Amino acid sequence: MKTLYVETTPARFLAVQALRGLWPGVLWSRLSTLQYREMTPPAPPAGWVHVKNHQGGICGSDLHLIFLDADLGVHPALLPGSTRKYLGHELVGHVLEAPPDSGFKPGDRVIRQMRTGGGSCLAHGLEPCGPCRAGHYHQCERTGLPDSIGGGLSDELYLPAGGLMAVPGDLADAQAVLVEPAACAIHGVLRAPPGPGETVLVYGAGTIAYFVLQVLRIVCPDCRITAIAEFPFQEDMARRCGADEVWLAHDDLLARTAERTGGRVVTGRANRRTLLGGFDRIYDCVGVAATLGLSLRLARARGTVILIGVALKPLTLDLTPVWYNEVNLVGSVSFAVEEWRGERIRDYDIAIRWMREGRLKTEGFVTHRLPLERYREAILAAVRKASSRSVKVVLEMGKG
Repeated sequence: MKTLYVETTPARFLAVQALRGLWPGVLWSRLSTLQYREMTPPAPPAGWVHVKNHQGGICGSDLHLIFLDADLGVHPALLPGSTRKYLGHELVGHVLEAPPDSGFKPGDRVIRQMRTGGGSCLAHGLEPCGPCRAGHYHQCERTGLPDSIGGGLSDELYLPAGGLMAVPGDLADAQAVLVEPAACAIHGVLRAPPGPGETVLVYGAGTIAYFVLQVLRIVCPDCRITAIAEFPFQEDMARRCGADEVWLAHDDLLARTAERTGGRVVTGRANRRTLLGGFDRIYDCVGVAATLGLSLRLARARGTVILIGVALKPLTLDLTPVWYNEVNLVGSVSFAVEEWRGERIRDYDIAIRWMREGRLKTEGFVTHRLPLERYREAILAAVRKASSRSVKVVLEMGKG
């Protein structure tokens, strides 16, 4: 098995994190927490399915781990689990071997549909805990379950049958590899969907944000959507995905929001500014201190900020809008089961349905395709967006 993984043992993690400031190249050295290995995988638990991976997308959470942009003291890092984190959860492949009672057979195309860090009761075929019974399997309380052996950035992997989903024949691999981020976007929007005529801001211009824009247009066609992009090359895609207007992150966002929503910029001590009024609903698809802090200020009193972007470390920001303006701050992670127009349905099923119907577009999302062996080039393309103009970077394994 050829695989990319990160070793998160505290001693190694902290040592490399400390060395990085003096020796940036440590991230690509043999000392790094990031490892590329060709290895014989450990024996999987009984009943697991063996999958040959076709391709895997590099996600923002993968990059946080690779570049040590994380803190071992945050809530997710304190939960039980393996210190070896196989990278990649956006993938499509085909079954090599499967137990007779798994529901899969060799040759079936599949995608992963279990959360990272060990999946859930449902993925492992166990009696469901409370959240899993309610369809919130991304919040499974049975911690410490074994995660997959290998990941989306491996040429093969093993995982429980409940952590897989069959891919319809008319869904291309290029679409299937994007089902997971699309499902995350659907869950994020349905956590707090906008109402008719609301002013909506989508902060970010990456894979998740582009799907959020499309989902908003499906869920609430007549809401007014503004997007914030970091680079000019992202503007066209944001408009094609549903934004009425696109701003750049270096714009005067307080002034533009006041003009857009009928609010008012107020200048206080030391020429510091804030806003009265603002957007009804803001989807922060970046999730760093700067974007979340500004999102809370750009929301009107009693507006809503939905935090979809992931930070794996503590954030320092001004939370006073949450109590002073009674801004609702809503978190969203991963995917689940939704109540959607009278139907109880998984986010994955919604994503696949809308892709097959042509309502969720994926053209232009995958900008870079590289073989697994060129993982370093792929990772740098994913983070150096200004020069690479990347959206989604995919590592390809071949279908043999």
